Amino acid sequence: MKAWLVREKDEFCATIVFAETRGKARALAMHTETCEDAEFVNIEVSRKPQMDKYYKEGKREMDWFNSKDRIALVKDCGFVCDRDYWEREDCDTCPAKEYCDQYADLADHPTGKGGVQE
Repeated sequence: MKAWLVREKDEFCATIVFAETRGKARALAMHTETCEDAEFVNIEVSRKPQMDKYYKEGKREMDWFNSKDRIALVKDCGFVCDRDYWEREDCDTCPAKEYCDQYADLADHPTGKGGVQE
């Protein structure tokens, strides 16, 4: 099974889904929170082979709210939080903070705000 990054065109949020082909990944994306309101033709799909190793039987999508998945998304795909939706305190307790470039930047600016994307 292959890993694919999917997102609606011109949107910040993205997710990783697992599918055999680009077309199947686009179809699966329509059933994710990230792309649920997107039109099929407006979903961007790109291959992320470094995420293939996280596939398990039956797994369809990486889960940002699962600590292990979040660490993988940040470490292997460069995901960061949308600063419009998260507070600095969220970054302090995030399981992926040691891999997050944005957190490192926030450490230099303690009043910064932090929250998903690549």
